[in-house]
Amino acid sequence: MSGVINVVKWVLMIIGAISVYYGMSLQMKYDGVTGKIISEVISPKLHPESMAKVYMPMANTLLKTGDITMASIVRVKVADDVTNEDVEEAMESIATEEGIRSVGMLPLSEMVELQTNAPGVTKGHADFKRQRFLKIFQYCAPRTAMTMVEHSDAFSAYLPCRLALIEDKQGQRWLYTLDMNAMIYGGAELPEYLLEKALEVQRVITRIQNGGAEGDF
Repeated sequence: MSGVINVVKWVLMIIGAISVYYGMSLQMKYDGVTGKIISEVISPKLHPESMAKVYMPMANTLLKTGDITMASIVRVKVADDVTNEDVEEAMESIATEEGIRSVGMLPLSEMVELQTNAPGVTKGHADFKRQRFLKIFQYCAPRTAMTMVEHSDAFSAYLPCRLALIEDKQGQRWLYTLDMNAMIYGGAELPEYLLEKALEVQRVITRIQNGGAEGDF
C-alpha cells in the first residue's frame, strides 16, 4: 500500500511541476496575463455580469464558428414576405419615432454592381453581374454619443450605430448589428448616468432591428 501511495505522490508532484512550468510559460509569453486573470478572480474589476453576458457567449460562438466577427454581433433573420424596401421603410419609421437620427446609408452591393458592370448593362441583362444584397444603415443620438465619448474616447469607434441588411450565400436575408453588451458589460461597471443612456440606445437599436426584420412599423 505504501508503494501505491508513493507512486500517487510522485504523480501529483509531476503534475504540479508541469502546471507550474506551463503557468510560468504563459505568464512570460502573454505579458503577465495569467497573473492578471488570477487577480481578476480574487479582486474583480470587471462588471459582475461580464462573463455571463459577454465573454462566455463570445467564447462559445467563437469555438463553434471559428469566426471572431460572428462572436461580436447580433443578427436577426428577415421574414421571407418582407421586401428590402419594407425593411428600410420600417427602420426609418421606427428611428423617427424613437428620436434617433438617421445619418446615412451605404448601398454597397449596388455600388459594386455599378463598378463591375459595363455601361448600359443593367439588371435583367444576360451579362449583368449581380452582387449579394448589402446595404449599411447608420443611426446616431448626438448628445448621447458625446456623453459616451466624454467617458472614454474609445467609444467613438462604436459610432454611429450601424445596421447591415445582407443577403447570405443561400439567399436568406439578415439584419446585423454590433452586440452592445460588450460595451455595456464587458469592462468595469459604467457610471449610472452612462449605463442608462447606453441601455436606451441598445433598446432603440434592437427595436429598429426587430421591426425592420418583420417590416413592422
